[in-house]
Amino acid sequence: MINKLLSRSGYSLVRAAEFADVKTGKHVLESITKMYTTPDRKPDYIPAEIIVFSKDRPLQLHGLLCSYFGNVINRVPVTIIFSATTESYRKGYEEVFGLFKKQPVFGIYQISTASFRDQLIEKLESMKSEKIFFLVDDIVFTEKLDLDDFIKFDTRISVPTLRMGANLTRAYTVDRDQPLPGIIPKIIKDSDKICWKWSDGVYDWGYPLSVDGHLFSTGEILALARSIPFSSPNTFEAGLQRYDGLFSHRLGICYRKSKIVNIPVNKVQSDFANIHGSVHQDYLLEQWNKGMQMDFRKLYGIRNISAHQEVEIGFIKRNGV
Repeated sequence: MINKLLSRSGYSLVRAAEFADVKTGKHVLESITKMYTTPDRKPDYIPAEIIVFSKDRPLQLHGLLCSYFGNVINRVPVTIIFSATTESYRKGYEEVFGLFKKQPVFGIYQISTASFRDQLIEKLESMKSEKIFFLVDDIVFTEKLDLDDFIKFDTRISVPTLRMGANLTRAYTVDRDQPLPGIIPKIIKDSDKICWKWSDGVYDWGYPLSVDGHLFSTGEILALARSIPFSSPNTFEAGLQRYDGLFSHRLGICYRKSKIVNIPVNKVQSDFANIHGSVHQDYLLEQWNKGMQMDFRKLYGIRNISAHQEVEIGFIKRNGV
């Protein structure tokens, strides 16, 4: 009866949780609007920063960082939020950071699962950059890249990405073929890039809120992070999907050939039952402790067909960075 009376008057009942979601969404939109209409550039502003998520993978993190410093110019600072389930893993991380002590690489040790959200938000709040992109530790930069060329795009109307490319015709995470989206011509003048609308893509081509090499406004990500519950990188990315509607209408921009590849040879998280390979992280730690490193250069130029792709990891004697 109440619902009928309300509907006649133009109102309707909503659950408390739904009302809370509406209030949260309104607050996020207000924060984003304020950010874009009253920009507050810090005196020590830098154009972009990177946050890497890592757990129990010092050898793979080393490969990521080596490929970053080996293939990328006009680099930006890298912060690694990392966790280690044993002292052996933590020691491995300390050795990695020691190798990159002369580079703009900074580590934040994740105190616990409960601390992850606060530590990520604290980092986002302290960042001096206008833009940000995330990476995970089993990524390798496979192509040369000028970061200035990547971060130049307007994140208010686009979500540029390093992981997509016309070479990607398979979605590893769902084990299905994926068609290329409808390419929009003449939007960008760069002949080495393609443009599409995220809402027109499927699988990876329709997933703008990824923490694998997608470029965002730091202020937007901070506003979203403050509004969602999460306790790990995976639940953080899952929580971001609540705001897919704010990003799916934006343009996707990528290089014709993807610049990075995610190599899922193992799984270190327990939040989701993701597809993965059979090379256990303990085995990789054994190789690291023997003085070995990933032969990451063998992956340079690989023509992967999926953003995530299992490839054989080779090892060579560790020779620094």
